[in-house]
Amino acid sequence: MSKGIKITVFLVLFTLFVPGLVSAAKNDLTISNLIIFEEKTIADTSCGNVTVVLGSADINSNVNGSIIVVFGRATINGNVSGDVVSAFGELYLKENSEISGNLVSVGKLQKAEGVKISGTKMTINFDFISMFKSNGIILNTLIVSSLFTLVAGLLLITIFTSRFRSMSYSIGKALSRRMVLGALIVVSLTIVLAFFIFLLVAPVLYILVIMLADIIGSIYLGTVIFKNNYDRSAIYLEFFVGHILISIIKIVPLIFIPTGSYIALMIYGICFVIVELSLASFGIGTVIDTGFGKNTGLIRKDGQT
Repeated sequence: MSKGIKITVFLVLFTLFVPGLVSAAKNDLTISNLIIFEEKTIADTSCGNVTVVLGSADINSNVNGSIIVVFGRATINGNVSGDVVSAFGELYLKENSEISGNLVSVGKLQKAEGVKISGTKMTINFDFISMFKSNGIILNTLIVSSLFTLVAGLLLITIFTSRFRSMSYSIGKALSRRMVLGALIVVSLTIVLAFFIFLLVAPVLYILVIMLADIIGSIYLGTVIFKNNYDRSAIYLEFFVGHILISIIKIVPLIFIPTGSYIALMIYGICFVIVELSLASFGIGTVIDTGFGKNTGLIRKDGQT
């Protein structure tokens, strides 16, 4: 393993573990208050954090900890000694609610009059869940994203032809190493994004990195189909065909899901995330492992100029 890759892995592991250790030192996560794929009412005082993931919680008591909601719903009617964080969920704060810490919400937020928040309030209020009730919104977003990636990919390949051809030449090598390395980078970038999501530049850079990874994943699929054809113009065809196939895999299943079928959409969403994570991991791992195709001598050495 080269020195550059070792340094990259070390920095990624450092980024992953340090926030977790700090969080573990500050918070007491109670397993009994971990609500996943279920509806639960909390009527007694809760010691420790309350975490809701793809579920629903009616909290009618005080919470001696923080409340975390991810793709779920929480109704709070009591005092919270810690923070309240909602990521793409629904959050309802009743009249008797009081939050001693910070309120961070990216999703639907309804706050009654008289709610007290002692810490910082940072919210982006939009009904994310309702988007799943209208397949057309997601479908149109995926189509526009696919077209944008297609155009961006053709432009990047034209500008950095030698580098993309170099990556294409060795794209099928060391798959496991590249997947693991890329996965570490993706997870690390996602954690960083969670901390800086309110800065416009952070999500934009994140999307651009994922888009670059999709482009490389499309090229890989194209090389598999066209049996590693290394002619100069072949990489355009490999990318185009690979991208179309990946777009079909992402978009077509959504067309057959009945509008308003929340469970079917959530299953589709989980599968979509798995596909996107795999593409991102492989693409970013390839970029790092090849130095973004810096070793263009691979092409010349094989006589494919």
